[in-house]
Amino acid sequence: MSGGPVCAPRLIVMPPSPLLEVDSLSVSFATDNGRVRVVEEVSFAIRQGETVGLVGESGCGKSVAAMSVMRLNPSPPCYVDEGRILFQGDDLLTLDSVDMRAIRGDRIGMVFQEPMTSLNPTFTIGYQIAEVFQIHRGMDAAETQRESIDLLGMVGIGAAERRLHQYPHELSGGLRQRVMIAMALACRPDLLIADEPTTALDVTVQQQILELLRRLQADIGMSVLLISHDLGIVAEVCERVLVMYAGRIVESATVDALFQHPQHPYTVGLLAAPPRLGQRRSALPTIPGTVPPPGQRSAGCHFADRCARATERCRAETPVFESVAPGHDVACWNPAP
Repeated sequence: MSGGPVCAPRLIVMPPSPLLEVDSLSVSFATDNGRVRVVEEVSFAIRQGETVGLVGESGCGKSVAAMSVMRLNPSPPCYVDEGRILFQGDDLLTLDSVDMRAIRGDRIGMVFQEPMTSLNPTFTIGYQIAEVFQIHRGMDAAETQRESIDLLGMVGIGAAERRLHQYPHELSGGLRQRVMIAMALACRPDLLIADEPTTALDVTVQQQILELLRRLQADIGMSVLLISHDLGIVAEVCERVLVMYAGRIVESATVDALFQHPQHPYTVGLLAAPPRLGQRRSALPTIPGTVPPPGQRSAGCHFADRCARATERCRAETPVFESVAPGHDVACWNPAP
């Protein structure tokens, strides 16, 4: 007896798990007036090979959130009140200091915004790079020397052997930033956190650093979290953008969707703010009011007092994230049309 047609089993392709998943992270600082929360229920995810931008005004909590991932915020006075930080499935907040130190600088690298204060002025460049290889790879002096020279060449620093014997103050700002990138990439991390990596650099050097990050990401296949207040840089480098205001993520979208169809009134204001060629200073659009400081933020939407679209609900209830399009979410009771 012949059987019926045999159907091949359907192959269900599941999306890859996030490399990094920050879930409802809240961070506070101890002050003379009690604990003040600076990061409030922040959630986002980054997948392998993805470049995500985190944007917002100075003081909105971007760097505190990033330093929480690395567990570099001093405690006290900084405390993680709640949330999880999952990296390749492991909650970084539950690891002891030894296990966390094994991840920091190895599987997760970080480029800080001011290399002159991040590099130790009393040690040579070679010594500081060698320390990374010795801690995480256990290399001897000869291996360290060889790898350090190759690493400096990879980030575009010429005369690498001579540079190893120089001190940070002997290098230009652009070269110091390249050294910081080299140290962050020494162990070929899965994730690079770049906190304002082009701050205080001239436009030409900025472009070189961004191009370097793009090339190295393609070569290594790492994920990147780029923290910036410069929307032009984010548009050029990132695939997806997180907009942060007063400690909260208020919008998440692809670069194209965010720039073409911003939904949160704060995002609309940010995109309108950059000056145009020939525009008079008096004609520059501004967002009225100021960012509320930690401890003085309203119960509802923190942007409500500056928003022309705010209603009583905005001032009373915290907005929840809702999807306005595939991959485009916004936390706003009255988003822009």
